Amino acid sequence: MKDVLSRTEIAVVVDRFYAKAMQDPIIGYLFEGLDLPKHLPTIYDFWENILFRTGAYKGGMMYKHLMLNAQKPLRLLHFQRWLELFTQTIDEHFAGENANTMKRFAHSVAQTIYARVSQQNGLPLGIRETPSETSAKSD
Repeated sequence: MKDVLSRTEIAVVVDRFYAKAMQDPIIGYLFEGLDLPKHLPTIYDFWENILFRTGAYKGGMMYKHLMLNAQKPLRLLHFQRWLELFTQTIDEHFAGENANTMKRFAHSVAQTIYARVSQQNGLPLGIRETPSETSAKSD
């Protein structure tokens, strides 16, 4: 299995994740009303900046999630499921250093946003440990 090496491969992860997430019984309703085709390039920019330091992403992630939380309260279960589906999607298609970086950063994003929307300083034990380098598939 190859690693995530380009924006095209980032798009594979993101597109397939959203296909699952939007149908998911736990988090699917959170995406109702989202103009996904308009939103996807921003998400690609975000991950491209994380992996390849492109500078393409211009921010606003926290604000968008705080606004979503005001409309549809975000709970720990939502972040756990998001992280589970996102890491599962990566593992289904890619393995390697960048795939591992995406999983680690997704974990950090989930923790950070959850801490902010729940206004907690500490993070609950319910958020999984950061995926380790050794947990990656070696197909």
